[in-house]
Amino acid sequence: MNDNNNEVKVEDSSIGGDLVGRDSYKTYNYNYSNSSSTYIQDLYQRYEKEKKENPGFKDFCDELDYYNSVIDEQVIGLEEKLRQGGRERILFYALTVKDAFHRKLLQNSQLSVIAQEINIYLLAKVRRGFMMEIYGLICDGAPEEKINQLITERIIKPVQDDLGINLFRYTEDDIMGMIFFLTGNCHIKWN
Repeated sequence: MNDNNNEVKVEDSSIGGDLVGRDSYKTYNYNYSNSSSTYIQDLYQRYEKEKKENPGFKDFCDELDYYNSVIDEQVIGLEEKLRQGGRERILFYALTVKDAFHRKLLQNSQLSVIAQEINIYLLAKVRRGFMMEIYGLICDGAPEEKINQLITERIIKPVQDDLGINLFRYTEDDIMGMIFFLTGNCHIKWN
């Protein structure tokens, strides 16, 4: 060490990490998500990459085509299904949100296989949630208010949680549109 108390000399030494003479400031970035679904976050990243690399993609994959197709031989339409299920009061709303979701589905999915995978994941989650947690209550004659509450708790909120950064900007109405889209194509029943 020199006679000057402010100077430090280091010779023939090995120091791991940073060597600083005073304060060292570092910034660490951690990316935390409130979403429990890393699967959909991964799909979002792949979607953004795919959009940049392949802007002209316009094919539908078979799984998405399945949800987009009517699967019942007896086609009665969304209107009649809601009437049979005692939901004619919401018919205008159902038709409106179904159409809005369908337009977003087409817009997002025409350009990307990954976007199709995201929509397949969401539609499957909505369908499973409805059929496993809501449909039985409908069949048992549960009050409409309880059904509506459970749709919010068991379908809308979990889908919103999975959406995370929500690149497609799906709203609660869009998620309801998914339900009515699936109803119109005979994947969900109300009676």
